Amino acid sequence: MRGRVANLVELLPGITHQQVCEAIQEAFFAHYGERVEAEVISPEKMPGLPNFAATFARQSSWEWNFGQAPAFSHLLDERFTWGGVELHFDVEKGHITRTQIFTDSLNPAPLEALAARLQGCLYRADMLQKECDALLVDFPEQEKALRELSAWIAGAVR
Repeated sequence: MRGRVANLVELLPGITHQQVCEAIQEAFFAHYGERVEAEVISPEKMPGLPNFAATFARQSSWEWNFGQAPAFSHLLDERFTWGGVELHFDVEKGHITRTQIFTDSLNPAPLEALAARLQGCLYRADMLQKECDALLVDFPEQEKALRELSAWIAGAVR
């Protein structure tokens, strides 16, 4: 039996991320019968628990987050001064299996070439940026636009 999934904003228009976080905290406190202060954990501030650093590193890795993730799709959409770009990725086991790019740019050739280059590419910001940067050889006159595109894609995937 499949679980029911819904976007919370469809059920409660205007709900915010902060409201969801607060509701989860309140439910936790009610369930455990006590209130505690939240502990912020980050690479700079790790708790002194046994094996925590190794577990944190493993679960923060690309292999953990994407290499073993179920198949998913990612849609990126941005408007630049030179045109709009809509980029669709299908990703399986951390590799891009399908890419579609839609644009109203007057020069779509670099984007079409990028779509072809991304097939089979690892879904990692550095790898996507490398493929974008490789287009500079074939489309040097589009350097400014390609650098903008590269930075946008890398930032969206991080």
